[in-house]
Amino acid sequence: MSKGRKTNIILNIILVVCILTAVICGVYLGLYYYKAKIAQNDFQNLKALVDKKEDSTEMVNVVSSDGDENKEKTILKKFEKLYKKNNDLAGWLTINGTNIDYPVMYTPEDSDYYLHADFERNWSDPGTPFIDTHCDPFENRTDNVLIYGHNMKSGIMFRELLQYEDENFYKEHKNIEFDTIYEIAEYEVVGAFRSQIYPEDDVDHYHYYEFWNANDEEDFDTYIKFVKENTAYDTGITPKYGDELITLSTCASHTENGRFVVVAMKINDKK
Repeated sequence: MSKGRKTNIILNIILVVCILTAVICGVYLGLYYYKAKIAQNDFQNLKALVDKKEDSTEMVNVVSSDGDENKEKTILKKFEKLYKKNNDLAGWLTINGTNIDYPVMYTPEDSDYYLHADFERNWSDPGTPFIDTHCDPFENRTDNVLIYGHNMKSGIMFRELLQYEDENFYKEHKNIEFDTIYEIAEYEVVGAFRSQIYPEDDVDHYHYYEFWNANDEEDFDTYIKFVKENTAYDTGITPKYGDELITLSTCASHTENGRFVVVAMKINDKK
């Protein structure tokens, strides 16, 4: 076989491999965005179950399953239908003007349960936003409630949190609504920054994801100082010891185990 013919065969093989690779990538991307669209539609259907016709502070008694026991709870009527579908519901998170408009789940016995599970508890790449197992968003509320959500390239879930690096975006989206099944509440953004998850034995960096309850005022102020110092602009909001916080966290690609974080302080509630 001539050298030229061998070269042509090799080039044809490379061409076929490139075409197959392109086809496989195209199929993968198509499925990825299709699944994202389905997930987003499912969340919109859930949103429709939040009863806006009722007085936002009206309460109703519901029965929830707690292991082998059934317990009666008094929750906001607006969440009655959703709660009956899934007792893991903690509330609803909304940032107006973005895609962030999702239920938030709470499974203190298994923090990562909804990392890749939808509201119906089926496997889902986007998962459902969920609260860290060390936090309590209810009666014994921790000073800080950490809420996690995926950074999806399709733009859904917590992808748009990264836009808080832009001060202009912050100015247009200062307020965050996080209603639990017990109360309606609004929060104002304190800061937004890039960080990462460090090894367990790391002692050289501040671990924002380990702040749930302040031991004292100094401990609380240390967290706020970290947030403010790592935010590229001044929001003018400095929480004081005793204020209630939420911290929204999602993955970021600036470093290994990178995270992007938005911290907000409760500014009002209606109980």
